[in-house]
Formats: sequence, structure tokens, C-alpha cells
Amino acid sequence: MTAPNKQLPAIEGGVPVRKESLPFYRPSVDETDVELVTKTLRSGWLTLGPVTFDLERELARYLGAAHVIAVNSCSAAMFLALKALGVGPGDEVVTSAMTFTSTVTAIIHAGATPVLADIENETFGVAPDELVKRTTPKTRVFMPVHFGGQACRIDEVLDIAGGRGIGVVEDAAHSFGASFDGQKVGTFGDITAFSFYATKNLTTGEGGCLSTAYEELADKLRLLSYHGMSHGSWSRYADRGSWYYEVDVPGYKCNMSDMLSALGLSQLRRVDQLTAGRRDVAQWFAARLEDSPYFELSRVRSGNDHTWHLFVVRLRLDRLTIDRDQFIRALAAENIGCSVHFIPIYRHPYFRAYLDDSESYPVCEDYFSRCVSLPIFPSMQESDVDDVVSAMNRIAAYYSVS
Repeated sequence: MTAPNKQLPAIEGGVPVRKESLPFYRPSVDETDVELVTKTLRSGWLTLGPVTFDLERELARYLGAAHVIAVNSCSAAMFLALKALGVGPGDEVVTSAMTFTSTVTAIIHAGATPVLADIENETFGVAPDELVKRTTPKTRVFMPVHFGGQACRIDEVLDIAGGRGIGVVEDAAHSFGASFDGQKVGTFGDITAFSFYATKNLTTGEGGCLSTAYEELADKLRLLSYHGMSHGSWSRYADRGSWYYEVDVPGYKCNMSDMLSALGLSQLRRVDQLTAGRRDVAQWFAARLEDSPYFELSRVRSGNDHTWHLFVVRLRLDRLTIDRDQFIRALAAENIGCSVHFIPIYRHPYFRAYLDDSESYPVCEDYFSRCVSLPIFPSMQESDVDDVVSAMNRIAAYYSVS
């Protein structure tokens, strides 16, 4: 029996680069996280309470934000932000065509109409000239997306919005800890929404938060996030607390719980360490791939402090005989996990009703056809990166045009 050819891609019968699978992401939870969550479980107070308030204060301190409101998801955060700004039927909100569905469904749930804008090639955020192009008298808010861990061209977005009296709600689901020109994301627009989902740089498992510089908006966000009640459950049920509350608006149930906040508080204390781990992985990838004829690396805009939630490469398809989907299947055969961020919004069946058939998104289309998100998480080792790059090079060489 002939031994498998180690130079062949595994999908063609070769030996996989790895015996054990390397996942796209592995959470970084340590004993300190477990201890603080356990302490909260034993405290007798599990829902919105003192640990959540501690988390909010520490998040505000870290971001340099005046106000932070912890909520149960970034999806809820974006929705609440739009409601707090009074967005509703008859309004339009312009956002990126390259984003996760929740950015756009938040707009729809608020009763407004989503308007999609193409991205630019440096940060993969919304292109400023596209914002100008898509703005109409109905435009109430811009919702730019800070993609992958670096700030979009937020300075230009704010200039365009400010001159037209348009609000800015930032989707910073990927970019907790990122900054532009030394200023943290979360302190630029009217309101910023963050995600603490399992794969994020700081996680609570599920959850998120809102930040704002404006006390009036913060008060509205708190009211809307917890049933529209004038007093939260902690103030009502704590020792010597008051049972009395008033419902001022028909609010929602979007609050963070103390159990999740305990994990977030523990993670926040070492978030810079976790982010440094991601930066190491990104540097290892860049050093090995920067001269490749087959892969185009993402660029970091001058002034941006990138937190590397994602590490995206784009295939040079003109030099390969396979497409992006085939490349991903070949990587999977090598026991390498990866993903795609994202399927453009206009490609999803539901959202087509909101689109003008005459509109085109050429930068999004080019990006989507070629993008691959490689594994990146703080505990990845340099040897793991070597395996990923070996698999990529093996596949690319086998399927090379030349």
C-alpha cells in the first residue's frame, strides 16, 4: 500500500497538517473568572445588582466614557440606542453593507428603514463618500461598523454627520479596547454599542454595553433597558430598599445579570493581556504571510490601535484555480477551523425588500468573494500559526495557476 503524499492537500488524499483540530476560536476563561462567578452565585443575588453596577463603573473608567449601561447583547444595545435617539417610522439609518444581521435588524425593529452603504478597503468600514451618497432628507442616524477590531474612518463619519445634524450610533461589537489617535472607541459618537459575546476580546458569554457622553441619553437608555421602570430591581429589593417604582415609558427587558457581569468584571481586569495575546498571533501571521503571492493581508489605518478580534486574509483568486469556498473546505480537511465575516446584508433574502435593485456594492462584493477569517485567540501558540500557514501554503501551491 502506497503511503499518502505529505505534499498533497488532505482534501486530495494527503496527510492533514494537524492531527487534532484547531478551532476558529477558543474562549480564554481562567480560575479567577470561575472564582468570581462562583462567588456571585453564592451571594444570593443573581440578576441586575451590585456586580453589574461595578462592571459599568469599571467599563466607563476603561473606555474614558461618562456613562456605560450594561445590557444582555449588542443587538439589544443597538436597538436601545436608536430608540433613545427617537428613531422610528419614516426615518432612515445608513449603515454598512458588510456587517452581521443584528446591525440591520436593530434598525428595522426600531421602525426605521435601513440604507446600506459600501465599504472601503483599508478598515473594511463604511466608505465616507458612500455615506454622503446615501444620505437623504429622511436620514436620521449613521450607524458605522468598527470591523474586526479597528476603528472605521470615524473622524470622517463624524464630520459628515455633524454638518447635517445626523446622529451617530457606533456598532463596536468587534472593537472593545480599540482606539483612534489615542481616543478609545466608545467616546466618539452619540452612543456606542459593544458586544461581550463568547468570541469577543472581553466576554460575558452573552452580553454587551452602551457608552455615551450624554447624561440625558444615559438616563433614557437605563429606563428603556429595564421595563421603563424608575427604580431597578436592586434598589427595590436590597436591604432598606424601596418596593416602590413607577413605569415612565413602555420599556424592554435588556438588562445584564450579575452572574454574567461577574465574568465580565474578571475579564476586564486582564483584557489588555488578552488583547496582547491576539496581537501576538496577528504579528506571527503577518510575518509569515506578508510576502505571499496568494494572500492579501488586511491593512491597519494610521492612528488605529487594532485589537484583532478578527484576522482576515483575502485570496488572490487570479492566482488560484479554486474559489474561496473550496479553499475553506480544503483548510477544514487539514483540521484548521476558519470562518467568513460576513455575508453581505444585501445577499440575505429577507433584506432584499429594503434594497433598490439599481444599487451596487463593488467593494463588498470583491471582499466577500475572497475573504477568509483565520483562527485567532489569546491562547494560540506560534506553532499553531505555523500549522495554519503550512496548510494555507500547501493548498495554494497545489491549486496555483502557474
